[in-house]
Amino acid sequence: MELPFIQDYSQFALQMNFRAIVPLLKAARETSDSIERKSICLSGKQFLYSSYEDFAILLHAFRNRVSGKHLHLTIGVENQSRAGSTAVPRILKRYDSMQQILDDYGFSSLTDDKISQYYNIPKNELENHFRSVADSLKIIGANQETDNDYKNKLKHGKPVLEGGPKSLHPDCVLFPRWDEQNGNPVLELYWMNASLEQLETSTKLITKIYINSLDLLGLFVLNYYPDQADDFIQKTVLPRGKEYSEMVRALGLYSKGLTM
Repeated sequence: MELPFIQDYSQFALQMNFRAIVPLLKAARETSDSIERKSICLSGKQFLYSSYEDFAILLHAFRNRVSGKHLHLTIGVENQSRAGSTAVPRILKRYDSMQQILDDYGFSSLTDDKISQYYNIPKNELENHFRSVADSLKIIGANQETDNDYKNKLKHGKPVLEGGPKSLHPDCVLFPRWDEQNGNPVLELYWMNASLEQLETSTKLITKIYINSLDLLGLFVLNYYPDQADDFIQKTVLPRGKEYSEMVRALGLYSKGLTM
């Protein structure tokens, strides 16, 4: 059941955040109403938060697979025994070598020859590629920690103010928070970027996470189901990655690393 689950997950659920943010980006570009634009851009931020967490859950699933727990039992399917966000596994944020990264993911049977056979990466560039993957995980982990409070506020109650177009931060929204000092309530104000540029950045990041997830699932299948790997990588991973890279470029967005 694991492989059919992965195939369905890759072709359907994995693309949802990208499919959701693209109409928002188009709407934000078309509107002339600054308040409407900020609302749309902030909605897009929620899909980025969702992508961060989906990616972290996938990485935990890879780690759990090492001990024998299949992906169709772990990618959000299991009963959630705790509340809150899922963070990127700490062990995956380090980088010593390509092989160390593959071992940490549980892809210990893979070699540079095997990977180069299926992916358009010369063997002499694989080391830099996996170092880039590790660096990306560090950034995602740091962003998760920085944005966690905002994510929770948007998820629960949305105590957010538009702030006014004539404010000192016209492209930002305002998060008020009451704290207590010496027994007295104190109002703290936090500004968050909700600009069109920020929405474009979120779209690029969601696309990168989508393509990286596909690439890693391809390596997962290559490791655990080598007889099925060619079909999965050639018919799903590579064409979907190319398709979404082209879609994001058609939106006028360009960013290094949108293909493996």
